[in-house]
Amino acid sequence: MKKSAVPAGIFLSLLLCLGARVHGQNAVSVGSPAPPLSIDEWIKGESFSRFDPGTVYLLEFWGTWCGPCVENIPRLSEIQRRFADQGLIVLGVASHEFKGREALAAFMKARGGTMAYRVAFDADQSMERDWDTGGLEGVTFRLPLSFVIDRNGRIAFVGHPEDKGMEHAIITALASK
Repeated sequence: MKKSAVPAGIFLSLLLCLGARVHGQNAVSVGSPAPPLSIDEWIKGESFSRFDPGTVYLLEFWGTWCGPCVENIPRLSEIQRRFADQGLIVLGVASHEFKGREALAAFMKARGGTMAYRVAFDADQSMERDWDTGGLEGVTFRLPLSFVIDRNGRIAFVGHPEDKGMEHAIITALASK
C-alpha cells in the first residue's frame, strides 16, 4: 500500500492557517491587558519598567526610515504637551531599525529635540512581537502603530496615530478614575 503524501503547498498553507489561529487568539486588541514592556535601551526621557495603575499611556511603534512615523512626531509631541498634566505618558518605541542603533542615534541627534516625549529602542523586535495585533480590528502590524493603555493597564485603542479615535480614546481614558 502506497502512502499518500500531502503536497508541500497544502501542508504549508495548513501550517500558516493553524499558526494564524493560535497567534490570533493571543493577539493584542482593545480590551486586552497591555503586554509587558521589554525595552532594550532608553534613548530619551525617564525610563519606566511597567505600566503604572492610574496612568494613561500612548505607545507608538515607529522607525526612523518610516515617512508617516516621522510626520507624526509633531502630533505626538503636541499630545504629550496637552495631556501631560492629566497623567498621559507618550512613548515612542523605535523598531525595525534596519541599519541598527547607529541609524537611530543619527536620527535622534538630528531630530530628537523635536520629540517632546520618551523614546526607547526595541533592538531585537521582541516587544513589537509581543504587541502584535494578529490582524484583529483590520490592523496588521505595520508602522506607525499606536496603542492607548488606560488607567487599568488595558488596551483602549489600537491603530494609526492619525486616527481620530486615538485622541478620543486618550480623552476617555484620562476622564476615567
